[in-house]
Amino acid sequence: MFVDKRHIVRCPIHGSMEFSAREMALIDSPFFQRLRQITQLGFAGLVFPGATHTRFAHSLGTAHLAGRVFDQLCKGNNYDLRADYNLEQLNYARSLLRFAALLHDVGHPPFSHAAEAVLPRLGQLPMPDFLLDDPNRQATHEDYSHAIIHHLAESRGLISREEASDLVSILSKKHEPSDQLKAKDGRHLIYPLLCQLINGEIDVDRMDYLLRDAYNAGVPYGKFDLDRLIGAMAVYKEDQAGWFLLSLKEEDVPTYENFLLSRIHMFQQIYFHKTLGAFSHYLTRAFVDKELEIEVDGSLEQFLGFTESRLRQALAQVSHKKWSSRILGRVKAKNILRVVGEDTADLARLVMVEEIINRAGIESFVVRSSNQYSSQIEGQVNQGTVMVIQSEFGKTRALPLASRSDLLDTREKRILITQLYVHREDAARAIEEINLKLADG
Repeated sequence: MFVDKRHIVRCPIHGSMEFSAREMALIDSPFFQRLRQITQLGFAGLVFPGATHTRFAHSLGTAHLAGRVFDQLCKGNNYDLRADYNLEQLNYARSLLRFAALLHDVGHPPFSHAAEAVLPRLGQLPMPDFLLDDPNRQATHEDYSHAIIHHLAESRGLISREEASDLVSILSKKHEPSDQLKAKDGRHLIYPLLCQLINGEIDVDRMDYLLRDAYNAGVPYGKFDLDRLIGAMAVYKEDQAGWFLLSLKEEDVPTYENFLLSRIHMFQQIYFHKTLGAFSHYLTRAFVDKELEIEVDGSLEQFLGFTESRLRQALAQVSHKKWSSRILGRVKAKNILRVVGEDTADLARLVMVEEIINRAGIESFVVRSSNQYSSQIEGQVNQGTVMVIQSEFGKTRALPLASRSDLLDTREKRILITQLYVHREDAARAIEEINLKLADG
């Protein structure tokens, strides 16, 4: 039995954040507390000394924003959700959205995504059958999050089974949600909207990590007008398809564009930084080459101990080995060439330089970092589409965001950076060989 007591948590990004007793029970669980030992940006602290913040803090901030955004959408600025849902259902949807935001990263391994190389097969996790799409594939951090959510319901009783199923439905998009999310006409109208808010073009995850990461890294790139962006949000009902979609007024498109550019610049300057790419490669190779004697067997109890402090201890035990010594000694690789984008000529030049280095007997490696530029593509309307509301002469019409922003078009673009490295001790010889060969034509 939970007493309806509100708890205030102070945050350098959002100020006072309020959490319910049920949310605090989830926060106090060992699986969520484990996120105190998982940094948000992995190796970024080697370059940006302040960027040692954790996924624990990020998850709290994401849940806080989920509540803010849902409350904004309930104001009925473009469409009133109460026309299709009663108050009890809306309270359930709000609670669900905050739970999903709180738990979206609960299965994350140490050092961002690099440690996913050691995760077991999906079939080794205690998963409901409907989530075992391929028991033989390697599990991801999302799979661990889903397994932990079901564990919190089945073994700890912190959420109901229905809530656990609905949470995984929102996070994975692999099965339909419960009847609790059905509108008066029997359709799951609000479900696509909840999915958009957790993992969409303008979602609460991105809103928090851009501001939080920029603040802690001490850079201006991730800053955007959070209050205006949230204030611009409204609901659009795509009645024929049976969806609620996120919408903006046309005058708020520049606010979205500022948000999108902030994200792109953070990937270019922080998330795909040359030093981070090299150390992520070191860690992956340490796992692949069996330097580290770490095994994750699929049990959730063992996963509780899979933290960055444990991984550093494992690295210290093999500090004499090739990749582990470079991580512990903070030995940076030399970035020989960095290609931003997908220009064929630039990528061909990188391959040519790589061949020059390799023929000289110098070890090199390439790190390709990629992320989606935007999910909005002109000419498409689906459950992830953000709509723009135009008002003229007392009439309104809705258009897809991609048709109203100069930053978007008909192509699916990606943020792509390809980087060629050699080990620091080989850098002078590599550059000499490159210049020699290029001079020869």
